[in-house]
Amino acid sequence: MDLQTLSAGDLIQIHRCLVRDFADDGDPIVPDGVKSMPLLESAAGRQLVGYDGRLKYPDPIRNAATLAYGVCCNHAFHNGNKRTALVAMLVHLDRNRMSLFEVNQAQLYSMILEVANHTIGLRKERLVKSETARRDSDEEVSAIAEWIKRNSDKLTRGEKPITYRRLRSILQSFEYSMEDPHDNSIDIVRWETRKEGFWRRERRARVHVTTIPYPGDGKTVPLNTIKFVRNICRLREEHGVDSSSFYDDVVVIDAFINRYRTILRRLANK
Repeated sequence: MDLQTLSAGDLIQIHRCLVRDFADDGDPIVPDGVKSMPLLESAAGRQLVGYDGRLKYPDPIRNAATLAYGVCCNHAFHNGNKRTALVAMLVHLDRNRMSLFEVNQAQLYSMILEVANHTIGLRKERLVKSETARRDSDEEVSAIAEWIKRNSDKLTRGEKPITYRRLRSILQSFEYSMEDPHDNSIDIVRWETRKEGFWRRERRARVHVTTIPYPGDGKTVPLNTIKFVRNICRLREEHGVDSSSFYDDVVVIDAFINRYRTILRRLANK
């Protein structure tokens, strides 16, 4: 598979999603937006650095590592650089069919702080001797890559964790809707245009498709529920709707923001 990278536009999209999701969360990204477009393009460009047709970071792990380093340390955004760097790294790995596994929140939080403080991979003894110890960027990227390598693996393609709010938005794009929440459940319906009567007048008809458990818009949909919904609504690959069509980039970004919200909130104060 060809290496998938993120553009400066992708990074701006990730940043905007974070701004939106944390606007009412007590830890808003203020001020938000791009502070330096050249620095942002430089951060994204690290993925494509190479010579004579060969990339300096040709594999997904090292490429994700250099992206995380660039976004975190270039400070291209007014605020939220660490949060944007973390989500960008996760999205990069996902695009290349990789994911972190069995990483607790404390480990992930410590890793991104160490990237920001240029201490990742340094032994504590060395830090005591020289608190300002700095290496070149290649050493730091290698340390990030080693961390990712220890904690990641190839991803078996399947459903992605999303919120009920995002599922509602996806289904609307395929002309389904989620309506009438009741008894911790919600109906999935499709509206059809039918011609009825002697004059064949058009009438909108509500067709009940199924009912699924519904704990609230902000909750994560169980993967088996997503699989069931895609099947009954005929939105699977065999119906002409592959996963990349069903899940767009914003869905992936929102899923990571939702999954790592506690870490992202803690990073707001660092």
